[in-house]
Amino acid sequence: MKIHRYGTSFTIHTPSGTINISLPFLGYQSISNVLAATALAFSINIPLKKIKNGLLKTPIVSGRLELIQLKPHKILINDTYNANVSSMIAAIKVLENMPKYKILVTGDMSELGEKSILYHKMIGNIANLSNIDEILTIGNRSYEISKTFNNGKHFFTKEKLNKYLKKIFFEREKITILVKGSRNAKMEKIVQNLIKESQEHVNLVV
Repeated sequence: MKIHRYGTSFTIHTPSGTINISLPFLGYQSISNVLAATALAFSINIPLKKIKNGLLKTPIVSGRLELIQLKPHKILINDTYNANVSSMIAAIKVLENMPKYKILVTGDMSELGEKSILYHKMIGNIANLSNIDEILTIGNRSYEISKTFNNGKHFFTKEKLNKYLKKIFFEREKITILVKGSRNAKMEKIVQNLIKESQEHVNLVV
């Protein structure tokens, strides 16, 4: 199995043969879903060729580690569908394998109970063990992530966060930005704004 920048390549071994496949899904967590689907299909005697074709047609769910190529060498990863401790760790692992300057932009993780602050600090410490360059946060709890991380910045409004992101996005020749947060953080607005800024910049250049 090989996890690479733009997806996952691996070989599935079955009693009837093997399936070599490359899928545009980021992260190790997608492998277990693929294996479960393959095992179910194999158990009801679906041929390996049809299993492979079915896997190749699996759609990417918007907001779940969705890779968006904005410009050459400039990547946006939309992971705004939701956020909890395990998915945040998975996002960090994906981001650390991406090219060049790497930024994690995150809002709060919701519904973590009385240990919420502790869990947010834990994410900051885990990120310190990665090669992520910057973490930008917005939200009452996410402040604990950027405060714990070696190079974190906290913002009190999305307007100021968007302004900073726009600046660094166009300054850096090669960059990867991963945006994440729980549903109530509405981090998809950050993604939409960055896409819009990128498109407007292209129109101005043309």
